[in-house]
Amino acid sequence: MLSQKQEKLIKSLHTNKGRNETNLWLVEGAKCLELAGSAVQFKFGPKDSHHFAQLTTTDTPPTIAGLAIPPKFQLDDITARRTILVLDHLQDPGNVGTIIRLAGAFDASLILCECVDPGNPKVIRSSAGLVFATPWIPLPPRIALKWLSEVNYPIYRLENKAGAKELNIRTHKFLSADKIIIIVGSEGQGIKLKIPGQRVAIKHNPTVDSLNVAAAVAIALFLRYQKNNK
Repeated sequence: MLSQKQEKLIKSLHTNKGRNETNLWLVEGAKCLELAGSAVQFKFGPKDSHHFAQLTTTDTPPTIAGLAIPPKFQLDDITARRTILVLDHLQDPGNVGTIIRLAGAFDASLILCECVDPGNPKVIRSSAGLVFATPWIPLPPRIALKWLSEVNYPIYRLENKAGAKELNIRTHKFLSADKIIIIVGSEGQGIKLKIPGQRVAIKHNPTVDSLNVAAAVAIALFLRYQKNNK
C-alpha cells in the first residue's frame, strides 16, 4: 500500500509547481508507462491505495499509473530531425499532446515556446506517451527568436493570412526541402513570434472559420512525410 507521504507526493504532481519542485511526472496508463521506460520510478494501481481515483486525473481512472523522471532532450536532438515544429504560446494540453504524438508519427521535433507544461497529465495522455520519445525542448521567446534568426533553415509560418501560399502536395517547396521550421500559434492569438518567414495556409471551405491547430499540423506533417517517403 502507498504511504500517506507517497500519496501526498502523487497529488502534488497534478500541479506545475509540484512537478517543478520534485522533477517528477505523473504518468497514467500502461502504454504511457511503457514509453517512459527506465524513467519510471515506481508504479501503483487501485490495490495500492483506497484513494486511487483521487490520485489520478481522469474521470475514469486508469488501471495503472506511475511516477517518472521527465525526459531531457538537447538541441542536437531537435536539429537531427528534418522537420522542426515551433509551438508558439499553445496552452491547450490536449492540442499540445496531440501535436507531440503527430511529431512522433511524422518524424518531427519540437520547440515549445511559452506552452503548457509538457508534464501536464493530459499532455502525456494526449501524446500517448510519445512525450518521452519525441524530441522537444522549451525555449523562452527571446532565446527562440535568437535561435530562429541564426539557423539556416527555411522558416514557414502556418497561418491563413494575407500573402499566404496554399500548401499543395503537387507544387509546394515546403514539402521537399531538406530541413524546415514550421511555426504554429494558438487559434485565438495566432503566431506571436516576430520572425519573418513564408506564410503557408491550408485552404478549406470558407464557411469554416479556422481549423483546429492540431488538425492543421496533422495535415502539414502528413503532406511533408508523404512527399519525402514515397
